[in-house]
Amino acid sequence: MLKPKVSARQLQAYLNIARKYLPEFKKFTNKKTGGLNGMSKLYKCHIAPLQEIRSLAREHTLADIENEFVQRGSKK
Repeated sequence: MLKPKVSARQLQAYLNIARKYLPEFKKFTNKKTGGLNGMSKLYKCHIAPLQEIRSLAREHTLADIENEFVQRGSKK
């Protein structure tokens, strides 16, 4: 659903960032392990934030993107 398409590994990396910093992705965290919950389902409402993360990833490293979302969270 992301344009252009991404690999499963890239999608996992984007979901890891989203689940840590965006409230609508909290269900993607496995309560027992703290890792990514593979049983959660992606819906169309999740695409826009993932697309933003993907767009940022084209210009920055994943660590830079995490820092961006940490700063956004501290501003709220």
